[in-house]
Amino acid sequence: WPRLHMIGTLIISCFHARTNAHVLHLQTRSYAAHKALNEFYDGIIPLIDAFTEAYQGEYGLIKDIAGEYMPKDDALELLDDLRECVDECAKELHKDDTHLHNLLDEIRSLIASTQYKLGFLR
Repeated sequence: WPRLHMIGTLIISCFHARTNAHVLHLQTRSYAAHKALNEFYDGIIPLIDAFTEAYQGEYGLIKDIAGEYMPKDDALELLDDLRECVDECAKELHKDDTHLHNLLDEIRSLIASTQYKLGFLR
């Protein structure tokens, strides 16, 4: 069984990243960043919701979903931190939980795509 603490941390981190990205979306003067952050905050919640539901279907309800909200001023730093959280969570999953790994890969893909758009498109 994966460590429940890590799963709960990932869930709340995605929720917080969504809020933080929305704030940064409203504050940026870059149209490319505005659009990239919009795509991220629209996409992250359905992905973490799908992961959480699949995890709970496999292992039962998660009750340890708590964490402090610490907003970032830099979108790339926000995404780097979230990517690290996803990667740590993936290490905790059993290798046979390919369906859960696939869902984490989708989250990782959204993060990478957003990082590309923020880093290289103006």
